[in-house]
This record gives sequence, structure tokens and C-alpha cells, in this order.
Amino acid sequence: MKWRKILSFALSLVATVTLGGCGHRFGRANTVTTASPPPTNTVSTPKLSFPVGGWPGSPVAAVQTLIANHGGRASWSPTGPIAYSIFDHMVNGTLYADIYVANSNGTNGHCITCNNPLVPHLSNDVPVWDPNGRLIVFEGQNPALGPISPHLSQGGAGFNNDLWAITPNGTDAWRLTNTARGEAVLHPQFSPNGSELIWAAYDRTHGIRRFIHRGEWDIHTATFTIGANGQPTLTNQHVYRPGQASPTTFYETHAVMNNGTIIFSSNMSSPYSSTCYACALGIFEWTPAGSQPPILLTPNTSAWNEHAALSPSGKHIAWITSQNEPFIPTTQWGATLRTDWWLMYPNGSHKIRATYFNTPNGFNGRVICAESSWNPTGTALIGTVDLVQGTTATSQIIIIRFNAPQ
Repeated sequence: MKWRKILSFALSLVATVTLGGCGHRFGRANTVTTASPPPTNTVSTPKLSFPVGGWPGSPVAAVQTLIANHGGRASWSPTGPIAYSIFDHMVNGTLYADIYVANSNGTNGHCITCNNPLVPHLSNDVPVWDPNGRLIVFEGQNPALGPISPHLSQGGAGFNNDLWAITPNGTDAWRLTNTARGEAVLHPQFSPNGSELIWAAYDRTHGIRRFIHRGEWDIHTATFTIGANGQPTLTNQHVYRPGQASPTTFYETHAVMNNGTIIFSSNMSSPYSSTCYACALGIFEWTPAGSQPPILLTPNTSAWNEHAALSPSGKHIAWITSQNEPFIPTTQWGATLRTDWWLMYPNGSHKIRATYFNTPNGFNGRVICAESSWNPTGTALIGTVDLVQGTTATSQIIIIRFNAPQ
């Protein structure tokens, strides 16, 4: 009965935490009538509006829709290609994601996990490229761990998921972790040179604090190596709970800087933990090798701040925020959440708004921006948005192009 108690706690926790822990997951419709992925160049309604001449004061030059329906998360390889997920296959009436690879302009998109005998075939989501372009790491649900609610197993929650690595052509794949039932992995990220992999996890036994029948969120780091036979391995694994860690602290990993500093989001500075566990998130920087506490880069603790993406030059962080929007951090956060992309320096200064999707002319409804990834030159972001109109939502993958490298 121990596992049932652990899983019961995980389900009750994540129902309030992880739905709010990954930006746009509120709008995800997992039960639909079709599982056919749209062409990668499809543009359909509803759509985002980008005004002729751009937004005054914004560095954005253009916005392109790449995936118009059932879009998941996306990652831009430092060597050029893109990887993304599409919710494209149905299992028992529920739509699950697969991993696709395409050219940098979105052409020649092809699935590398669909019907691939080397990987599991429920949720395969959240791809991230090895900086050298050799492999893609992703979150893959383990069917052997038994049934779990789809909103918990999809990549924005990661429960009953393992980290996997796969070649860009899908011919080889390896499982990197061994997650137990009721545990989770979330948002793997590479260091700039690819020698380290970090991720957030919900662990039953790992971490500094240990509790019977209860898990906690923490941050994992590991050395990532690829052997002579091409097989990747994780070694020298460490587990951290930085800052004001408690059993209710939530972590989500976003980036690693050249000096080893980790950029992550957390609820540790939120005054709303009793009404909205992981809704009023902040963006933090923290160096595992140092003795300093995490630095909060987004001091507005009533706003939703998440999904920080460090530009290739290291000069800017793109992140999503509800800053200047009528977001109310309560258990009913999904009824009010609107986010746009902003830019800031790595020290948290010089914050500017990049997109204005949540304006009267931007979209007839609400826009919830989420994960993003920079192209190799820092001139474009590929990212995910949910377009919410009433009780319906369309999840899209878009490319945001800037006037100059960031």
C-alpha cells in the first residue's frame, strides 16, 4: 500500500502544482476527435495578429505560425534544425505527443518517435538538443509504471516519465533515468558545451530532506557523456534544493550559463502558496558551487514568471510573464492567466516587453505563452502559445523573429 499513498500524494500535489507549473498547460485539450498532425507550414484560425510595422518599442520584427494545432514544446539546435512535439496519436481516447525534427525554417518535418520500437508510445514530449547536435533528450512516459491521468504524464508535468536520448534520425534511443511510480522528471536542459544535463524532478527518496510517503521537487545535475559507441550516459549526479526549500517548494529548470549558474523558476518567494501553489512563480539564478542563496530576477511576486531561455550570446533572457496583465493568483488562475514574452539582462535589469499578443488587436481572447528556445544566432525564438477563447483552446508553435541578435 505504500506506493498508493505516495502516488495519492503526488496526484493531489501535482493537480495543484504542475498544472500551474508549466505556463500553457491549462489550455491543453487531451481528448479530441482527430490525431492527424497538421503540416508544419499550416496557418489556420484562430491566429495571432502581428501589426504592419510591428509593435512600437518592441524588438520583434515578425511572427510566424509553424504548428497551428496540437503543438507541444520546441527546441532549436545550435547547429540549425528544430525539434518539437505534436499531440498526434490517440490511446484510449486521449491524445499523446510525439517528437518531430525539421529544418530550421520548418520544412521537411518528420516524426522520430512515431511507431519507433526503441521508445515507449504514450507521452514523448519536451525535446531539447544536445548543443553539439548529436542527440535529442526528451521526456518519455513509462507504460510499465501503470496508468496515470494524462495531464500528469504529459511533458509539462512529467510524472511516470523518464529522460530519454534519441538520435535526430530516430535510429538509436536510450533511456537515461529510472523514475519510480509517482515520481517525475521535468524540463531537461544542457550546459552550453553539452557536458552537463540538469532537470527538475519530483522524488520520493532523493534530495536533502526526506519524508516517508511524501516526495519533494528538487534540481538534479549530472555529467553527460557520449561513449565511443554513441551511447549517452549520466554520471556524477547531484540533487539540490536551493533557497527557501520546504516540502511545498516547486522547481523548474530553464538554462545553464557558462559559469555553471542555473536559471530556474520557483514558488519560493510567492506569498500565494496557500491559494495558488505554483502560480506566482519567480525566475531565479543560483550557482551550485557557490555559497550564495538564489537571486530573484523578477521581484513582482504576484505575477507569473516562467520559462526563461538564455540567448546564445548570454546577453538576454527571454521569459514569459503575466506582468501588466490582470492575472489573479488563486486556485482559479486558469480563468485569468495571460502571458507574453519579455527580455531582460541576466542580472535582471533592462526588462522590456517583446510581444503584445494580449492586446485588443493581438487576439480575440487570451494568449498564454510558454516554453521557448533560441536559434543559433539569437535572432529568433521558437515557442509555444495557447490561444484561449472561452472554454476552448488551440495550442500552437510559433517563431518570433527579432530585428537584431539578442
